[in-house]
Amino acid sequence: MAACRREVQSLSLFWSDMLHKMSTFLNRLFRSPWLIRAGLLLCGVVLFLTAGLGVYGAYLATFLELPRGEDHPPLRLYTAPFQLTPGLSMKTARLPERLQRLGYRAVSDPVALPGDYQLTAQSLTIYLHAQPENLTKASVVTLELDQGVVTQVLSEPDQSPIFPVFLEPELISGLRGASRQVREWIPLAQMPSRMIDAVLAVEDRRFYSHIGIDPIAIGRAIWRNLTKGGVVQGGSTITQQLAKNLFYSPRRTFVRKVKEGLAAVVLETKYRKQDILESYLNEIYLGQAGFVSIYGVGEASHRYFGKSLAELTTGEIAMIAGLIKGPNTYAPTKNLALAQQRRDVVLRLLRDQGYLAEEEWNRAVNRPVRVVPPDDVLADAPYFVDTVLKQVEEAIGTPLPEGLRIDSTLDPLVQQAAAEALENGLAKLERVYPALKGSEQLLQGAVLVLEPSTGAILALVGGRDYRVSQFNRAVQAHRQAGSLFKPFVYLAAFEASRGGHEPHLTPASLIADEPVTFESENGTWSPQNYDHQFRGNVTARSALEQSLNVPAVRVAKAVGTQPILDVIRQLGVTTALPNDLSVALGSPTVSLLDMSSAYGAIANGGIWVRPTSLRTASDREGTALWNVSPDRRQAVSPQGAYLVTSLLEGVISRGTAMKAKVLDLTGAIAGKTGTTDGYRDAWFIGYSADVVIGVWVGFDDERSIRLTGTQAALPIWIDIAKRIVPAHAPPFVPPTGVIVRAIDPKTEQLATSQCPEQVDEVFIEGTEPTVYCEVHGSGIWERLRHTFGFS
Repeated sequence: MAACRREVQSLSLFWSDMLHKMSTFLNRLFRSPWLIRAGLLLCGVVLFLTAGLGVYGAYLATFLELPRGEDHPPLRLYTAPFQLTPGLSMKTARLPERLQRLGYRAVSDPVALPGDYQLTAQSLTIYLHAQPENLTKASVVTLELDQGVVTQVLSEPDQSPIFPVFLEPELISGLRGASRQVREWIPLAQMPSRMIDAVLAVEDRRFYSHIGIDPIAIGRAIWRNLTKGGVVQGGSTITQQLAKNLFYSPRRTFVRKVKEGLAAVVLETKYRKQDILESYLNEIYLGQAGFVSIYGVGEASHRYFGKSLAELTTGEIAMIAGLIKGPNTYAPTKNLALAQQRRDVVLRLLRDQGYLAEEEWNRAVNRPVRVVPPDDVLADAPYFVDTVLKQVEEAIGTPLPEGLRIDSTLDPLVQQAAAEALENGLAKLERVYPALKGSEQLLQGAVLVLEPSTGAILALVGGRDYRVSQFNRAVQAHRQAGSLFKPFVYLAAFEASRGGHEPHLTPASLIADEPVTFESENGTWSPQNYDHQFRGNVTARSALEQSLNVPAVRVAKAVGTQPILDVIRQLGVTTALPNDLSVALGSPTVSLLDMSSAYGAIANGGIWVRPTSLRTASDREGTALWNVSPDRRQAVSPQGAYLVTSLLEGVISRGTAMKAKVLDLTGAIAGKTGTTDGYRDAWFIGYSADVVIGVWVGFDDERSIRLTGTQAALPIWIDIAKRIVPAHAPPFVPPTGVIVRAIDPKTEQLATSQCPEQVDEVFIEGTEPTVYCEVHGSGIWERLRHTFGFS
């Protein structure tokens, strides 16, 4: 017992001594000047940070606002309306497809409601939608058909002819900002309850109980990330995510996380939970449709499934909710297997949290995913959208205002044809010529389709993949045009000859295709044909059809370079042009837009019309800010333009582009191939009376593709033309002042019955030959016929 007492006393003395020593140490420590200063500094820092956070919180409380649907109306971009006219081919115009894209419904009974249409072998009856912007009421029209071609457009019920009649323009989509965002604002009351349940289940199950930040979720995320050795889970609430998306950059820093948390608390203090949730569901990023950023569950429903929110299945709702974690990882359009796995995770959470019964869960997880992207052109026309937005800014002279309505010239089906033809054509070239895939840079191309009579750009493809490169090769790229310039040389000569000046050239004129040397400031130059062969005397027609270099340079020398440059400028080419003979072979660098426009002027009877992608622009109240006013001029004579068109028809029939005729393009078509030195650029521009199609193929770094325009560009052009040009395109109509004469091509004189070869040739009146063939016969009979008016 005594020993035990001594042990207790010993322990008491030990602890008393330890406490005394600790007390002495603490007294000395707190008397230390450096510790006092450190403590004061720490208190100051804490006070400063607290004040800073208070000021920043007060600032956020004053200026932080949630967006609302009506606050920031989207910029609405529309395609061109489609005109219903006699002569329209149902097949070429793809009318049923156009109607379906606009939401029309095929019916077997007579049309009864706006949006109905009935198609038979004899007629197409359409109950047109109302078009409030044009003050047009819903009405019924009938298109009478003869073998698939519209013969009359009649109003109902009186069956009287009506003109003009348009299908309404197609809304490409609402764009917001430079990132090309699209979204459809859906009020929370119109959101399916299951969509709300799914998002809360997977993103923020305690949304209705926290104050903007969730300590439990943060703690769980820290623990999981520590145990997994990396960031595998986040602890952000829906409110924090909304604050980050609306007000802060995506960079992950500690300071940004603090700001984000404070902003979330401010939002929770300032707004109702319902307001925060509505903004979140409409503002959350949910992936890409081509170059377009998709925001909000309503737009995601449309983009991925072609449905409204109300039409979505439980599985589709779960898939959209699952996108939030990684929109571009789990997008069903990119990786269906991953998207389905993520969908199943969300469905399991819905079941485990009591939102989904076992039987319904079982049906949903076993239902296959069907992705049905909508048929719209926004993903197909990014380069066009850039072009039209730039034109709008230049037209109105200010940055794009919110709520702007833009009516463009785009034809969605022509755009679709152009985009698909370019992609398929380039891929085929790479398969056939594997050397084209031997570098990091992709083989590139561009397509432009325009209406020569109005200058309207119907389609524009500026490259292979907008996501990889936003450089618009149809507008911004300037490449050597090669043989595309040769028609301008002959056109300048025809124009000079029409005025009675040298070189007195006609399509029948014989030109020496023989070796020749020219003197210049840089020395001597001896042009060569592409095959290094010479053919002796050839007609101007044959020289252009076969794209011969030597005759083109001889004509350029005879007419002079300045008249050629004047013609090129009048046709709308704006780039620098050298004042030497190299211009005859296309040494200048030009854009596809300028060249297509120049050829459009030739197709349009010599009238150049400035190309445009814009029809009208109006503000959110409907006030017109800009209306198209065509800039046009008579660039060259109708007679000269027609002669060139006639020669370019020969390029298709017998020349370097005769492949087009072999592939069932039987209508009136004219065009020209273009190949540059070193085979760096391949071109083809061709046209009918109604449309011009231009195609360019090459590498951005100007490496050789070792292919001609016939090999690389023409097949793409043919693919487009077969889809948008009628099989029997109407003939080019010769203007007054153009006559046809039968000639002997060997002598360029009027043919007689004795001539072994006779061809009909076109001439500008007054330039035709007047002498009958002096080689094969006297032509007495022909003179008598001509004298008495029988020829």
